[in-house]
Amino acid sequence: MKKMLLLILLLLTGLVSIKAQTAEELKGKSIFKENKCTGCHAIETQGFLKKGKSSAPDLSDIGSKLKADFLKKYLKKEESQNDLKHPINFKGSNEDFVVLTDWLVTLKKQEPVDTLKSK
Repeated sequence: MKKMLLLILLLLTGLVSIKAQTAEELKGKSIFKENKCTGCHAIETQGFLKKGKSSAPDLSDIGSKLKADFLKKYLKKEESQNDLKHPINFKGSNEDFVVLTDWLVTLKKQEPVDTLKSK
């Protein structure tokens, strides 16, 4: 009986963790959209497609390329990338900035699942 209760508790804890993570992901996406980051950047893996002729990169894999500390400094114009500073200052709150950057670094390219293996 104790093992069953422990298993149920562990499952519930996992579900709460997954739900909280999903809420943070949704909040990050919302902040990205509300702050008009989509005016320049695409995140195709998240359903944000490139608008116009912007040369800004697709951020679908940004979490594999940049660390959170660098990204935060870059977006606040404290760091440069390829000798360039980010062109726009983030206008949201500090809390939104943290949620946004924490979400962005979770974005990593997803490898396609190969269901047909060649022999």
